[in-house]
Amino acid sequence: MIDSLYWKEEIRKIAKKLKRVQNPKRWSERSLGSIERDIMIGFFLLRRIIELHKVSSMIRDFEMDIFACPRKETPVNYLNRGDIFDLYDFDNEKKETKKPLYISNQFIHAYSSFVDRDNTRNWDNVYVVSDYDRNDCIWRIPISTVRELFIMASQDYPARMEMVYDEKKQDFKVKTS
Repeated sequence: MIDSLYWKEEIRKIAKKLKRVQNPKRWSERSLGSIERDIMIGFFLLRRIIELHKVSSMIRDFEMDIFACPRKETPVNYLNRGDIFDLYDFDNEKKETKKPLYISNQFIHAYSSFVDRDNTRNWDNVYVVSDYDRNDCIWRIPISTVRELFIMASQDYPARMEMVYDEKKQDFKVKTS
């Protein structure tokens, strides 16, 4: 990556689209498809700048509060994966803390995803489950949490890098600040 500026500008644009507004546009299939695409691309961009150490370790280690909604009895498969409200128990969700790379991988390997709006028509939550987690739980992530993470990452420019060789990994452990 030549300069992370261009990647971070794109993340900032996506965060702007997630901002709550006074009178949101009416829902359309296009708007839903666009916001789902933008969130997925945002998490891909985020994963890439974290892996290339173009943000500080603070972003990599940021702890996000998200919610695990356990699967009900029916196994999740290709034919029913869109029926998330029949497949997962949203009344028994549990708050968990996850880091950005974990969440990014949920989006990159998404088996199913869905974005919903609240009663003001603002984007409220994104539900995502990877092909690995599909029979365990689906994750509910508040859009405000996604937006906060994207804004922080888009403004983070590390000034210092510390590298320590790890013999076991046969590579360097990198810490940025």
